[in-house]
Amino acid sequence: MKKESVLFSLLIILLFIGCTLHRIEYVKISPDAKIDKHKYQLLINRFLNYWDCMSKKDFQCAYQYELPYQRFLHDFKWYKNFNSANNQKYKIIFLDIIPKNNMTVIKSKYISSDNKVTYVFYDRWYNIDGKWYHKMKVSRLPFGDNAE
Repeated sequence: MKKESVLFSLLIILLFIGCTLHRIEYVKISPDAKIDKHKYQLLINRFLNYWDCMSKKDFQCAYQYELPYQRFLHDFKWYKNFNSANNQKYKIIFLDIIPKNNMTVIKSKYISSDNKVTYVFYDRWYNIDGKWYHKMKVSRLPFGDNAE
C-alpha cells in the first residue's frame, strides 16, 4: 500500500513538472494591450495555446480548438492540408479583445521570422458551454481584415 502511494505521488510530481516545461514560444501578448486579463483569462489561454500549436505545425493540437460544427464539416485531413501551405516560421502578437454580440474577436499581428511579412488579422472565438472555440478560416484570401 505504501509503495502504491509513493508511486502515485511520484506520478503527480512528474505530471506537474511536464506541465511547467511546456512553453509557449511563438505567441506573445503585446505590452500595449489594454485588456481585462482576469475577465478573459480562459479565452486568452485558449488563444495562446491555439496559436502556439499552429506555429509549431501541430495541427492535431490546433484542430481541437476549432468550433465543433466546423470539425464536423472539415475532417482533420482537409484541415492539415489546408493549413500546411504556410511552411514559414512566424510569431503572433496578441493586440486586443473586441467583444461582439455572440462572439469575441481577437485582434493580432502576424510577423514572419524574417520580419518581411507583417499584417494585422482578426480571429473570431465563440464560447460554447464555458469553453472557447476558434472559428476556422476556410478560405485563404483575403486573410487580413476578416472581422465581421
